[in-house]
Amino acid sequence: MPENRWPVRVAVNVMRARLTVIGFNIAIVSFQIAQLYRVSGGLRVPGVDHAVHLGADMSLFMALALSLVALVAFLMSGAFDEVGYCTHWTLVAGDLLMYLALAHTVAGFFAPLETAIDLIAVKLPDQASEISFIHTASLVAGGVAWFLATYAGPVVSLVRSPFQRRTNIALGIAYLVVLLVLCWINSHAVGLEATGAGDEPGLMISVLRELVQPLRW
Repeated sequence: MPENRWPVRVAVNVMRARLTVIGFNIAIVSFQIAQLYRVSGGLRVPGVDHAVHLGADMSLFMALALSLVALVAFLMSGAFDEVGYCTHWTLVAGDLLMYLALAHTVAGFFAPLETAIDLIAVKLPDQASEISFIHTASLVAGGVAWFLATYAGPVVSLVRSPFQRRTNIALGIAYLVVLLVLCWINSHAVGLEATGAGDEPGLMISVLRELVQPLRW
């Protein structure tokens, strides 16, 4: 994180590119929320005519909320002048929130995939090896995307941030706090969905497990 003593002026196109990513993410999250009830498995709730994928639903709704907050942060970073340079540290905050939103989108797509593929394997026992290969390949691809969005992307943003070192350190600490809070929320959602499925780990173990969430898929 280089120490920059000059006024920060980031081209507005840098921020616009990120707004495009957020817009795309909101679109695919909205589509998946509407279609998730079609996926096999989930929690059966009295009075609800379809299975509820509580963990995936929570991930997708958090992705939507994080995308909207990131959108606001990016808009706040622009200066009110004839050029519109991004001059405020909310630009980097928006970057971190954008990556969190992308990670939750990945989780909302890939987390419920295991149950669906297991059901296909039961229906097609003669194709078990091929289905297992497809299952592993899809989860590895999703896991790589999740780790990149959760850890690699934010680290690169903080390292390349043009703002002062103390600002970047504060943003990094805030990111870790938000990540832990989201892991705590996800652990509760996953625990509720898995109620009655066997022994459940303690709260601390559940939260730590969400830090490497793809291993749970």
